[in-house]
Amino acid sequence: MIKKYKNKSFAVLGLGRFGMSIIQTLSEYDVNIMACDNDKAKLKLAEEYATHVVRADASDENALKNLGLQNFDVIILAMGEEFEASQIATMIAKESGAKHVIVKARNLRQKKILESIGADSVVLPEHEMGSKLARKMVASNIMDILEDSEYYTITEIKPLDEWLDKSLRQANIRQKHNITILAVRQGEELILPVSPDRIINKEDILIALEEKNK
Repeated sequence: MIKKYKNKSFAVLGLGRFGMSIIQTLSEYDVNIMACDNDKAKLKLAEEYATHVVRADASDENALKNLGLQNFDVIILAMGEEFEASQIATMIAKESGAKHVIVKARNLRQKKILESIGADSVVLPEHEMGSKLARKMVASNIMDILEDSEYYTITEIKPLDEWLDKSLRQANIRQKHNITILAVRQGEELILPVSPDRIINKEDILIALEEKNK
């Protein structure tokens, strides 16, 4: 299971503030990250966070085709200031067989155009910060991996009264009930990773991992 998780891979093209925040957050997890930009200074900064960096012009079709985008689980096209480059990269990524392409857009008009040419997801950074998007992507991968496991199951549970107003550590859920809390859902927001010192609220939905009965 851990080996499968380690093989998850992300390619981030465009290292402005949005793209850089994505690779910084992804680096908190055990995933493979390729960071791509045509700016040497930005690539130098990215070396601290990415598994490897590549200098390439995202508006150059041949350069994009040589990146092997089809080999990554998720492609993030963060060149929002260069809309034509985003369109070209989206089409090339999808034509190459990329599994999931996420593209940054500046407005709703761009969003509609990108969706019409094949983007799987379009992000408006004003609505969703790069760090939040990165955590959402990793959370999705974790859930997919564990749902395929023959040893574990994931369930959503409401907090017991005895857990309320206590931290996850104080509630001692793992020792008492043999389940591990992976994340906490609050409305549409998924909090992952979750701190053991987080206080449990009545409105929380706990994402729990437990062993399947053998």
